[in-house]
Amino acid sequence: MEHSHYQQHSGHDEQHQHGSHGDEEPVIVKKLAPNEELARDLNDHGVMAEPLALGKHPLEHKPYYSHKFAMNPRFATNRGMIRIRGKNFDLVQVVQKH
Repeated sequence: MEHSHYQQHSGHDEQHQHGSHGDEEPVIVKKLAPNEELARDLNDHGVMAEPLALGKHPLEHKPYYSHKFAMNPRFATNRGMIRIRGKNFDLVQVVQKH
């Protein structure tokens, strides 16, 4: 049995396709980066949100934590930025603590 399969990973245009057979519909899988997934969820809830390309904004190159708060994580991973429209703030940075 053959099937079609497409995959997009973390904003890259990487697609994989396998042959199609008969009446079967192609299977389409799109893996979203965390900031893309959060932006989609925000849009579903009426917030105008647009994911930005990972590593392109200057804020992403600054420390993600503060030494002022004891419970704040010391190590974090940048997962991207989201531009917000129509609110009192413009950007949201998505980080993952370890």
